[in-house]
Amino acid sequence: MKYSEQDERTSEWMRLALSKMKQFDIAPTPANYALWFEYVSGTNLSLTEAVDNEIEMSGKLTAQQCHLLYEQFFDDDKDRAAMFEMRQELARLLKQVLNYVYTGVTTTGRSNSHLQSMLSRLQPDLNRQQLHTLIEEVLIETRLAVSSGELLNEQLNGAMTEVAALKKELSDSRREAITDSLTGLANRKHFDDLIHQMTRDADQNGMDVSVIFSDVDMFSTINEKHGQLVGDQVLRVIAELMKTSLKGRDLVARYGGEEFAVILPNTSMQNARILADTIRQDLASKRIQRKDTREPLGTITMSFGVARYVPGEGVDSFLQRVDRAVYLAKRRGRNNVCDAPPPII
Repeated sequence: MKYSEQDERTSEWMRLALSKMKQFDIAPTPANYALWFEYVSGTNLSLTEAVDNEIEMSGKLTAQQCHLLYEQFFDDDKDRAAMFEMRQELARLLKQVLNYVYTGVTTTGRSNSHLQSMLSRLQPDLNRQQLHTLIEEVLIETRLAVSSGELLNEQLNGAMTEVAALKKELSDSRREAITDSLTGLANRKHFDDLIHQMTRDADQNGMDVSVIFSDVDMFSTINEKHGQLVGDQVLRVIAELMKTSLKGRDLVARYGGEEFAVILPNTSMQNARILADTIRQDLASKRIQRKDTREPLGTITMSFGVARYVPGEGVDSFLQRVDRAVYLAKRRGRNNVCDAPPPII
């Protein structure tokens, strides 16, 4: 009975997912289907909330928004697949290096045991940082083997080149995993990881951490009037403006479709507010034109919310407060900066 009930629920979720895609005129691709199936099943509350927020703000959900949501909530699978391939490649290279060392005429055995221990550490649960460390150790050990005269031949040097290339691939993959492809800014995943780290630090040592949330005013109107490619151009202009306004450890991320977020460590609420207002004025004074026709797009503005983390309040409370401040800025006529309400602790 349980299996038939589960089958019935699954069939209903499939039907609802397809119905939702039809409602918003979304192509039934595998990625879109996965997104909407997860949404209608109600098993991922964060995804449900993100979709509902997008629909509430603009009354619709575009293919681009679906793509961004899929990247945000499903890219871990892609990341795990890439990590698996890199572990497999490193295992192959380690075995290759071991073979060269075994057949070397002057090997001392130290490299043998060290490389064998590295191979044994290549486990399925190895995370990205551990894999990066292991690749670095392989490079160091191979260089030692070459420089000490244990084995100096073209094959070993070739293997070392391959390991170095794998290290670069891992670094590139890491950079891609935390970068928004449209704007080149940090993505939502990177923002989430860093804000959790920063608030933990603030809980431990009382460090000031402030956040700015911002949302492009009337962005749906820009897309409807000029098309999505022009909308993308506007987002890239805003991203560059925000990036050049920051310094040091400050981080700006594309938080959602037309939403941006800034993390400001060691920054007071007052200074965060000054920065938000500077960005607001700089953007409002820009005269952005379409690249193809040079047609002016008119004044582009953003609404901002600013909050300072109160030690002990937790990340969810912190981000909800600054999110409410953005909505308050919208209600006050847009193109302004609002402080977040204090937390309830």
